[in-house]
Amino acid sequence: MKFDKESVIVIAVAVLFLAGWWYFTSYSKKDAVPENNQELLVPVVPVKDNAQTPAKKVVPAPVVAVPEVSKEEKIISLPEEKLENAFVSFYIDPVSGSVVKSIFSQYKHSADKKKSVEFIPEDPLCRSFILELPAPWKLMKVEKVNNEKGSLTIQSLYSDKKNVLRVTRIFALAPASYTLKCVYSLENLSAVPVVLPRLVLWNAGLPPLKYLAGDTLYNDPHNIEFCHASAKKLSSVSPSSKEEKFKKAAVNSPVDWIGTSNKYFASLLFPAKPFDGGFVLTRKAKPMPEDPEENYFIPSVGGVYNNVTLLANSPYSLEANCYTGPKSVEEIKKLPESAIGVLHLSYFSFMEFLARPLVVFLKYLKEWCGSYGIAIILLTIIVRVVFWPVTQKANNSMRKMQKVGPMVKELKEKYKDNPQLMQQKMMELYRKEGVNPLGGCLPILLQIPVFLALYSALDASVELRHVSFLWATDLTKPDLVGPQFLFGYGIHPLILIMTALMVLQQKMTPSTGADPMQQKMMMFMPIVMLVMLYNLPSGLTLYWTVSQIFSILQMKYTQYTAKREEEREAKSSTSKPA
Repeated sequence: MKFDKESVIVIAVAVLFLAGWWYFTSYSKKDAVPENNQELLVPVVPVKDNAQTPAKKVVPAPVVAVPEVSKEEKIISLPEEKLENAFVSFYIDPVSGSVVKSIFSQYKHSADKKKSVEFIPEDPLCRSFILELPAPWKLMKVEKVNNEKGSLTIQSLYSDKKNVLRVTRIFALAPASYTLKCVYSLENLSAVPVVLPRLVLWNAGLPPLKYLAGDTLYNDPHNIEFCHASAKKLSSVSPSSKEEKFKKAAVNSPVDWIGTSNKYFASLLFPAKPFDGGFVLTRKAKPMPEDPEENYFIPSVGGVYNNVTLLANSPYSLEANCYTGPKSVEEIKKLPESAIGVLHLSYFSFMEFLARPLVVFLKYLKEWCGSYGIAIILLTIIVRVVFWPVTQKANNSMRKMQKVGPMVKELKEKYKDNPQLMQQKMMELYRKEGVNPLGGCLPILLQIPVFLALYSALDASVELRHVSFLWATDLTKPDLVGPQFLFGYGIHPLILIMTALMVLQQKMTPSTGADPMQQKMMMFMPIVMLVMLYNLPSGLTLYWTVSQIFSILQMKYTQYTAKREEEREAKSSTSKPA
C-alpha cells in the first residue's frame, strides 16, 4: 500500500479509534455506595384506609391466649426442610417460612464444574416468601411443620400483644418445574377484626451472574423486573443505579409481578392477585473481590398489599408462585405472557420478536444434529440462504459500479470545477448503464436487523453455557488456546480466522471508484474489528466466521457468473455480421 498523505491520516484515525475503544471498555463508572455500606430502603407511602367495614354483629371466635413476649426468645432455629425435583432443590426455613437456598442441579458453577449453581440470598430479612407483618406484630411460636409427598406445611403464631394470628404456609413443587408455589392462610384468632396497614411479600434478588455462577463475561446485564398491572408492560431497572434513581424506581400503583434477573438466571414472584400497593426495594452494596474499591449490588423486591382486613372466623388467603431458574425460552414461556421480556435476548427491545424464534429454531437444530456448534453453523447458513437473493443483488450492483468506475473517474476529472454539472452527468451515466448507486447498500441494510437479532440471540442464550465445540470449551466465552500471556489475553483462533477472511473479502470486493481515503479506511476495518471483538464469545465468532465464508463463496459465484456472462456477450458480438 502506498504510504502517502491519505495513509497517514487513515492510520492516525484508526489509532485514535482504537485508543478510544480501549478507554471505553476499561472505564467502569462508579456506582453510588450507600452510606456506611447499609441497605437502601425505598419507603412506600400508605394509601388511604380502604379497609372493609366489619358487620355490626360478629360471632365471637375462640380466643387464643397471647403468649408472653418473653417466650419469643425461646424460638430457636429449626432444621431446614427440602423440596426438590430433578431440576432444582429449595431449602426452606420453617421459622421464617422462606427459601434460604436454591440449587440448580442442571447448571454447574464456572469455577468448579462439579458443583451446581447455588443461590443463597444475601439479606435474611428479604428472602423469598417472607411475609412481613407491620409492627408490632412478632412471631411467637412455630406450631407445626409437616413435610410429605412434595408438600411442606408450616403453621406459626404471631402476636401484637393484643391479638393473635395463625399463619399457615403450604409449599408445593411440581415434578419438572423451577416454580415453587406457596399458599398462605391468615386466621384471626381474636374476637375482633384486625387491620394490617401493610403486608409485604418478599422476593430475594439475584446477584450479578459473575457472583452467582462464576461466569466472567464481557456483557453481564443485571435488572430489577416488574410488570404494571394496568398496562401489562414489563419495566426494568438497574440495581446499580444512582441512589436517587433507585429510590424512584419503586411504584405505589398495582403490579402483576416482581423479580430480578441477570444474564442467564431469573427470580420472579407471581402473586395470584396483583400487589395493590406496588412494591418496595432494598439493595446491599458488596465490594468486588477483584477491586474492593468498587461495589456490586444485590437487590431484593417486596410486593405490597395495603390495608388488609382480617375478620374473626374468616381466614384470609394469599397465593404466590416464585420462579427461580434459568432464562431459557422453553422455561420462561411457561410463565405468564408478560414475563417473556425478562429474556432480554436483544440489545434493542424492538428486535426481541426476531431473536426469540431464532433461539427456538437453534434448539430445534441442536436436537436434530446433536451439537450446538453444528446448530450454529446450520442456522447461519440457513439465514444466509434466505437472504441469498438480496445479497446477490447487492453484489451485482457493486459489479456494475466497478464497470462504470473508470467513466465516473473521468467525469469527476473533467467537471471537477463544476460539481453541479458533474453530478448531472454522473446521473445520466448511471441511467444509461442501468446502475443504481445505492443498489449495493440497500439490500445489505435490509439484512442488518436479522443479523443483529441472530448475534444477540447467540450472545444471550443460556443454552450455550458450558457447551464445547471443536477447541472451544465454552461457546459463551472466547475460544482460548493455550495460556493467557499478554494483558490477560491469549490466542483465539476463531477471531483470527474471521479477521483473515475479512481481509480476503475486502480484497475480493469490487472497487466502485470510491474516494481513495475511504478505500484505505475500509482496509483498516478488519484490524479495528479484531481489536473490538477479540474477546467475543466463541459462539458468536463461530457464527461470524461461517457468515464470512458464505459471503466469500457467494462473491466467488457472482464473479464466476459475471465472467460467463461477459464471455457470452463477447461471443455474440463477434458472431454478428459487419
